[in-house]
Amino acid sequence: MTLTELSYYVRRAMPFVVLFGLVFLIIFYSFKLYFIYLEANRTDATFTKITFGRIEPPKLTEATSSAGFDFTLDTIEGVPVTATAAATVYFMPEIPTRFGYREKIYLMAKTFGYDTEVVKHKLDGKIATFEDNGTTLSIDIGNFNFKYVNNVIETDSLMTGSITLSKTNIINKAIDFLKSTGRYPDELSRGTTNLIYLKYDPAHGDFVNVQRASEASAVEIDFYRPTVGDIAIATPKFFNSHNYVIMNFDKGEPNIIRAQMAFFEKSEEQTGVYPLRTGEEAWMKLKAGQGKIVAGRAGTKSVTIKKMFTAYLDPDAYQTYFQPVYVFLGDNDFVAYVTAVRDEYLLDQ
Repeated sequence: MTLTELSYYVRRAMPFVVLFGLVFLIIFYSFKLYFIYLEANRTDATFTKITFGRIEPPKLTEATSSAGFDFTLDTIEGVPVTATAAATVYFMPEIPTRFGYREKIYLMAKTFGYDTEVVKHKLDGKIATFEDNGTTLSIDIGNFNFKYVNNVIETDSLMTGSITLSKTNIINKAIDFLKSTGRYPDELSRGTTNLIYLKYDPAHGDFVNVQRASEASAVEIDFYRPTVGDIAIATPKFFNSHNYVIMNFDKGEPNIIRAQMAFFEKSEEQTGVYPLRTGEEAWMKLKAGQGKIVAGRAGTKSVTIKKMFTAYLDPDAYQTYFQPVYVFLGDNDFVAYVTAVRDEYLLDQ
């Protein structure tokens, strides 16, 4: 074959080669777009494990309904956020009365400064109470949670500018105190702490927050559980923990004014995985008056929500399950919760 003949056949075949290449590219990219479409519209199967059947929703005894409020969403995302399709729900076993509890509660009472040779406890159900000279100590004889209030120190004149220790030293003293009571759960030791400066306000009959140590007459140290995976922890009051120590200092030594341990252990073995409502569904629940408001300015009915996320609610009173809620944060320290587990897995209340 001469070069002239080769050139002729190549020119004759070129349109067919180009046409074949175009057809191939069209078919190739059609298949590629089809698989991209399938991937984009694929619904992932959510793993669930409905261990406990229908469960009770979380209880918030001091919360109020979100009914009657006007909500506007103004978050960074611009739309309600869904963090996860399902989450672990933990069983929280109720601790029965323990044999030998009397020795334990009397050792705890001594830690709080009671002369247990003189001051004896009174038992009402599972709560043992010590009272003396304006102080009250209540102890659960099952789990040894406690609440202590020293009304004498609260009503005395508390001098300002008495907080000279560093935050680290103050927190360590609070930890040492809880350890001395024998009620410092391991989970709290792995969690976080927060220190708040306080000043006693006689007009309100209670403490108010102040910014600087020089203004303070007392400090509150709040103890929180660690996060569960990527999910944060929320408390019934959000800005404070129900596990805390409030104290002032005399020559560097702590005087306990109030203290509370309301901690309920969760089981790491008895768990379930429950489907959660979407962020959009939670947002609609809040607007429909089915949210629970735990903080906010009195009289304010129009609220702009600046942030929403999912958190586990750490209860301050015994509940059967440790479970997540949707948290809505708004202007003027507004906080509301919406149960995260889907309605079909909740018991009617």
